[in-house]
Amino acid sequence: MKFIHTADWHLGKLLKEHSMTEDQAWLLENRFLPIVDEEKPDVILLAGDVYDRSFPPEDAVELFDRMTEEIVGKRGIPFIVISGNHDSAERLAVASRLLRSQGLYIFGPLDRLSPVILKDEWGPVAFLPMPYSEPARVRVMMNKLGMEEAEKVKTYEEAEKILSSRMLSLLPDEGEGMRKIALAHVYAAGGMSSESERPISIGGYDQIPDEVFAPYDYTALGHLHRPQKTKEGFREDPVQRKPHALLLRRSASEEGHHRRDD
Repeated sequence: MKFIHTADWHLGKLLKEHSMTEDQAWLLENRFLPIVDEEKPDVILLAGDVYDRSFPPEDAVELFDRMTEEIVGKRGIPFIVISGNHDSAERLAVASRLLRSQGLYIFGPLDRLSPVILKDEWGPVAFLPMPYSEPARVRVMMNKLGMEEAEKVKTYEEAEKILSSRMLSLLPDEGEGMRKIALAHVYAAGGMSSESERPISIGGYDQIPDEVFAPYDYTALGHLHRPQKTKEGFREDPVQRKPHALLLRRSASEEGHHRRDD
């Protein structure tokens, strides 16, 4: 199955008090959409941080609405989106239950997550959404769903393991024989950050080791704004057809991150 893995659009970002929304619109419409038309993917992924803040400006919301219409409405391509640490999970997922039937899958609140199963000529592919989640939010989810030992979840790694385990448990036969792709918005251990990322915690407490994602054939990561591989090869992704480059720099520290096509 062919997919485009993107993340960290940060629509509505301000850079030195200048709104970047107009620049973001130009890049999405004149760079990203032509890539979509050239590659003709079966699905597009957006692994968190759709917006730059939890209360995005109106023009940023309108831009995202326009892009969903371009991707899902006009091109008929399924679009799977998860919330990141800059997003409001609840606001981002407004009307998400209704939109699923149209091919737009938006996931934010942790108690409403479910796999998205698509098919190609080789059979089913499961996309498992794991939005950004602090340990406290995972404990709330566990209590709401009647899961045991919520009080033991203290770290980001433990929280991500719980989310992963829950998502896998929702697959038929726990996904045996099925290709599995995770979407997650985390600081993968071994990755390199830049100035434009908002710190999640201090001292590496938030870093997630690769083995958390071992059950998956591919892990579409968001959060770190540069093309890279972690220790075991899981990708961190900017806004691109592949996690290989940046369309738009978001801070001076990203100046040297050049786009390249493989």
